[in-house]
Amino acid sequence: MIRRLLFVANIILVLLLSALAGWRYVISADFVPLHYTVYFGLDRFGPKYDLFLFPTLGLTFFLINLLVIKYAIEDNKLWRGVIYAITLVIEFILLASFVLVILKDMG
Repeated sequence: MIRRLLFVANIILVLLLSALAGWRYVISADFVPLHYTVYFGLDRFGPKYDLFLFPTLGLTFFLINLLVIKYAIEDNKLWRGVIYAITLVIEFILLASFVLVILKDMG
């Protein structure tokens, strides 16, 4: 049950990242900020299609972890849940970083 919820949460976060990137792509200029640090502020800029790096990374992590779950640890329910949880944490970090870059660009 918990593994299924983690799986669905991962899919929702990947879709949310994709929707957010698509929305931002439509309203952005041709050159957008892509990275923010506390010390230097916005320090990486690029073409607006680089906004899809965030959902692509999230989907890649998710698919690789699904392959690991399917072929390496298919019998161990505990490790399947742990990998789903780690993937969810990675998705949250990607979403938070993407949202912060968008918010910093707006302000």
